[in-house]
Amino acid sequence: MENTKLKKRKVELSNKIIPYFMGLSDDLMFFIAINNLFFTIVKGLTAAQITFLTTITGLAYIMIQVPALKIIQKIGNVKSIRIGTIMLLCSSLLITFGSNYTMIAIGYVLYQPAFIFKRMDHVVLKNNLSYLKKDNDYIKIANQAKIVYSIITMVIALIAGGIFAVNHYMPMYLCIGICIINILLSFCIFDSREENQNTNQDSPKVKIKFSQIVGMIFTSFALLYTTISLGQNNGKLFIQYNLQEHFEAGLTATFFSFIIVSSRIARIIGNIIFKKIYDKLKDKVNLILSVLTIIAFACVWIGSCLNSILVIKFIVMTIGFDLILAIRDPFDTYMTDLLLKHTTAKEQQKAISYLQLARRITETSISLIFSILLIKIDLFYIIICLMILAILALGINIKLEKMIKEK
Repeated sequence: MENTKLKKRKVELSNKIIPYFMGLSDDLMFFIAINNLFFTIVKGLTAAQITFLTTITGLAYIMIQVPALKIIQKIGNVKSIRIGTIMLLCSSLLITFGSNYTMIAIGYVLYQPAFIFKRMDHVVLKNNLSYLKKDNDYIKIANQAKIVYSIITMVIALIAGGIFAVNHYMPMYLCIGICIINILLSFCIFDSREENQNTNQDSPKVKIKFSQIVGMIFTSFALLYTTISLGQNNGKLFIQYNLQEHFEAGLTATFFSFIIVSSRIARIIGNIIFKKIYDKLKDKVNLILSVLTIIAFACVWIGSCLNSILVIKFIVMTIGFDLILAIRDPFDTYMTDLLLKHTTAKEQQKAISYLQLARRITETSISLIFSILLIKIDLFYIIICLMILAILALGINIKLEKMIKEK
């Protein structure tokens, strides 16, 4: 009885800590705000070298997926989370103090694959909520984590530039400090399923066959999340180019910073209202998010055509860009919850890993196609392509919603 009470206290404490841990460790804080500035001004890297870093990181993520999953299954979720946070610390140290391109590249290669391990925090949360018989609280807690992340990144976006101007290395020192805090927090994470289980080493290997609905979840997430992610990057660049057509460099930078701040605020608002919308609409929320994605790209596209009234032009484009940011986290949270609901405890490690792998492969492939297309066509047409992808994703999500109803 005493052991049961102790276990329950550990689970409850872990559940209280995990939203803040997730929010703080969801990226390399501060580095993401000044990465290009740090690489170009401090490290003296060229645009080609920076692009190559992104390419090799994507390839490393795909290549390490299978061996990483075997390690995760062997050592368990909690140790995997710790490995992920340690990899992020090593990445920040190598990027900060690397004296040559090779060292920086090694640091950057550790960056994204670290999340293969760290992503097991979602499985731990689901396990703990199942133990407490509070499975339906997953959306609530995961959404809290996204709110923490969006608030922190907004604050960082506002202050990182000023800190960088004072001392080019200070944002990276702060990044390293947060990585250390995350490692310490990871030792407060407890998985109710792993108690009295050293590892999965001695347990018989179970061949996992995912259901048709899980395959559809992978497809939906890979396509729409990729569309949102690429839409954020290309949409930001597209708005910048449109500003440059009408304003000089100083005004462009000022207006663009306002747009970025508004998008960060939109991201916070999106996370705050998502839980209320989900409580009312349940699985229909997926269709709402898909439709909003189409509207977002339509706003960016239509706004770019309104050259006669510049105020309306950039307000419409900003609304579109803000919508993209507001949708991103809720869609991730919803799809992760949906996946965990439709997989067994034995399947969840692999399912979470494969969900991200499907997205990575899709994003890398479409990004490569866009890079080739941009040699011949304008970014304007890439926005149209993204809107078409969002429409295709809506079709997939309509089918997914029907499958969920029928089950």
